[in-house]
Amino acid sequence: MQHEDLYIAGVGSYLPKAVDVDEAIATGRYDAEEQLGSGQESVTVAGSEDSQPDMAVRAAREALERSGHRADEVGLLLHAVTGHNGLDGWNAAAYLQRQVLDGSGVAFEIRQLSNGAVGAVELAAAHLAAAPGREAALITAADRFAEPAWDRWRSSWGLVFGDGASAAVFSRSRGFARVRSAVTVTDTELEVLHRGTLPFTPAPTPDQYPIDFRARTLDSSWAMSFEETERRLAAGIREAVTRATEEAGIGTGDAEHWVMPNFGRELLRKQCLDPLGVGVERTTWQWGSRVGHLGAADQFAGLAYLTEAGRVAPGDRVAVVGVGGGFNWTCVVLEITGRPAWAL
Repeated sequence: MQHEDLYIAGVGSYLPKAVDVDEAIATGRYDAEEQLGSGQESVTVAGSEDSQPDMAVRAAREALERSGHRADEVGLLLHAVTGHNGLDGWNAAAYLQRQVLDGSGVAFEIRQLSNGAVGAVELAAAHLAAAPGREAALITAADRFAEPAWDRWRSSWGLVFGDGASAAVFSRSRGFARVRSAVTVTDTELEVLHRGTLPFTPAPTPDQYPIDFRARTLDSSWAMSFEETERRLAAGIREAVTRATEEAGIGTGDAEHWVMPNFGRELLRKQCLDPLGVGVERTTWQWGSRVGHLGAADQFAGLAYLTEAGRVAPGDRVAVVGVGGGFNWTCVVLEITGRPAWAL
């Protein structure tokens, strides 16, 4: 969908201390050959004080302060999570609503795996456009890929999971980046990739851990060949990006910057760059290689990095791309309208 009066007014992130991958290789937790393909240098690992909700609070407070909006001007908070978010049977979004917005607005959790935050842009845009007087919306994301549920080094092929949080404030009136378009595409035939042949259970069981996307993907071959899977994955991201760039009035090759998922180098090339004809030098991969895949928090953290580092300038076009299991792809095209005071 095209947008005329939607802006990003502030972004923020919270990233714990990064741990060099050499230690994991030396102890056998990470394979040296896989590291050659991924190019992963380090990964952020949460400490005992870094709960998922509190990391999200830190990122959200930073984004809100940078936006210039008051808490009572934010009418909607959408919190994206990939897995366990502190407590089961509890609404983490309400905690953020209380801690960041002093209880104003309404809050909802988003469960769309790694595309939760970017996919939520369309929901926030629709909410803001639905009634006059709605000024701003806040999207947050946070995840911690901790044992026993996850093996950050081996739960998935081609990437290493990192811990962290990010946030963005969307405004009807002002911002350093104008949202030109946002498009989401889905292909539910691919949901089997994250399910495999596993049965549904009434509650989590210890034998489900650590989550093993590798085994699930291999098991999914009973339903779809790997060749067909690769074709559909490429087609999905290509359609989302093509539609979003067309609606923004630019060509796919016109965006100066691409904020991508923090996949390893080879997985990023295969699933994102080659289908789009984009070079890795135009992406946030170099930054991501020091952070790891933050679940749904990759993109707003990547945008915060680009902006804070002074890498974007007024007039630049930025394509923000999300990929989530299910499968779903979102592309949001931004036009940088100014250099915020908090940027270099």
